[in-house]
Amino acid sequence: MAPPNPLLDALRNFAAAVAKKNAPGLTAGAEEQLRGPFESLLAAVADSLGVDAICTGEAALPNRLGRPDFAVSCGGALAGYVELKAPGVGAEQRRFRGRNRAQFKRFAAIPNLLYGDGNE
Repeated sequence: MAPPNPLLDALRNFAAAVAKKNAPGLTAGAEEQLRGPFESLLAAVADSLGVDAICTGEAALPNRLGRPDFAVSCGGALAGYVELKAPGVGAEQRRFRGRNRAQFKRFAAIPNLLYGDGNE
């Protein structure tokens, strides 16, 4: 039997939670369905690393740059930001168009920003 792998377990739990929230027949904002599972994933990964990480939703950036989905604090200090995109949108800026491209240009001014869509 393989030894426990808390990171792999966290990823599996994230995938299962996202799949449940996106069950066929339900209509809801795809990006929004990543929020809860992402917070759980971050908490599990942080715990496995012995880090106290907290996600704060919709934290405003200075100079009206926008509101990433989360500000992440570790040990009480701001560590960075997370911007979630709907699954399938991707996390590579070269593929962004329209609103996502304009948002990325604004957010590019801040350090430690993680983009994700649940797959990338």
